[in-house]
Amino acid sequence: MLRFVARLRLGNWRPGRRVLSVGVCILVFALVLVGAERARAARTLTILHTSEHHGTALPLERRGEKRVAGMAGRATLIASVRREAKAVLLVDSGDILIGSALSSFFRGEPDILAMNLMGYQAMAAGNHDFDFGLAHLGRLQELAQFPILCSNVVGRETELPCQASAVVRIGDFIIGLIGLLGHRNFPDTFNREVVKVLELRDPIETARALARSLKATQGVDLVIALTHQVTEEDLMLLARAPEVDAIVGGHTHGFDGLRTARLAEPVARLADPGPVFVKTHRQGRTLGQLNLQVAKNTGTAGRPTVVHAEAWNLPVTEELEPNPAVKRLIERYSRKLERETTTVIGRSTMTLDGESSRIRSRETRLGNLLADLLRAKFNTDIALVNSGMIRDSIPPGSVDFKRVLRVLPFDSPTVTFTIPGKQLLLALENSASRLPQTSGRFLQVSGLSVLYDLSAPPGSRVRKVTVGGQPLEATHRYSVGTDAFLADGGDGYTMFAAAEDRINREIPMRDLLLEGLHTRPLKAWLQGRIRFVGGAARHGDQ
Repeated sequence: MLRFVARLRLGNWRPGRRVLSVGVCILVFALVLVGAERARAARTLTILHTSEHHGTALPLERRGEKRVAGMAGRATLIASVRREAKAVLLVDSGDILIGSALSSFFRGEPDILAMNLMGYQAMAAGNHDFDFGLAHLGRLQELAQFPILCSNVVGRETELPCQASAVVRIGDFIIGLIGLLGHRNFPDTFNREVVKVLELRDPIETARALARSLKATQGVDLVIALTHQVTEEDLMLLARAPEVDAIVGGHTHGFDGLRTARLAEPVARLADPGPVFVKTHRQGRTLGQLNLQVAKNTGTAGRPTVVHAEAWNLPVTEELEPNPAVKRLIERYSRKLERETTTVIGRSTMTLDGESSRIRSRETRLGNLLADLLRAKFNTDIALVNSGMIRDSIPPGSVDFKRVLRVLPFDSPTVTFTIPGKQLLLALENSASRLPQTSGRFLQVSGLSVLYDLSAPPGSRVRKVTVGGQPLEATHRYSVGTDAFLADGGDGYTMFAAAEDRINREIPMRDLLLEGLHTRPLKAWLQGRIRFVGGAARHGDQ
């Protein structure tokens, strides 16, 4: 090789440069050989991942979007990738429950069985996977042919039906898996009864300790963290837990490509990336694919090293031929749902808007209707409805039980209490604190009107409040109807800890809507209960 390099350079020899030129060329050529050898030694691990399933087992239609093929189409896409790749890991980042009538009625059973058919190898437990209690999560784990992971959530005096970590063999790779929940998730977004028996441990410290242990005692090549937290928390994990080789995120909106600790924006591919972070799009709209080229015995202490990474999202659209086995499974549950939930309960005279982009940022007819039903049921001064519990609209015409399940899938019971005006003011500030971004904490109201100034900073946006037509009084105590999620401090409503005269009514909002349907046709109007000045203009139902 040296003679070859010398001959190559001597053809353009110049006095005084011979030694330097030959030396540089030898170095470059040697580096090329090392790089080529490193690439030849690398093996590819393909990670397929899904996020925020929320019961979308059936095809999903959204205005202005291509029809999403559902789990049967997703299964076809997964099988296609498996035919092309040698080592494929299939995982989910949590929240398979809540969001569709099928999910609310069967509480995740068909979804888990379909995941079994697709060959999932792990999922993280998301906050909504605890919605029906620990016993039900245990039932899902019994059905699942893969582990449900909750690494940094532990039971205070009870053993949880999910596990801290798992080790799986994928082709030539031994992979360690952990599941993490973020601080922004707990306890605000959890079932309030479950919170009482759970403890959240720091996700970064947990990840580092488990990753070190898995690599030292289990001989794993890579550690993959399936996370259910906001992107900012994932980026902190990425920067502070170098022991974790890849983060597969969930809980919030996904993105295309991959991120690393040194990149401000996602990229499609990167050499020598270090730990990487990916998050695909929610509700089965896409199947995320992360390819990691791993060179064994090249890193610190001879550990495997990721020498190249690339990531993209595969659309799960109606063009995909549905997988026959998954299609039969979902259709069987769909027929059962049709038989048991299609009885017409009542009717609506108009469209009652529950679209999250609107009901989580302004007054809507559906918000007014539900808040009025709650206030009338318990004869309270005001009613506060968390818009995050409302998951669909009611179109004009006949309304069946399936529609009610889609609109109100949660079982959180209603609660009444009394609270001083100054605490109610804090609740209204919390309601508007995330605007102009939409947020489930935004309150739909009855019995009061509020004027917000969106040009003011969060915490100082309430300009005027009236209750029953009279100005809010800081020391006067008002009776309030809401649900247990808010009453127990969910979505940041910690000011309700000052409430008195609390009565747990044990009736979910869904039952109040069913009562309303049985009584008369549904209708509601915009009344200027929530108004805005400053910032972006907001409009009610059109």
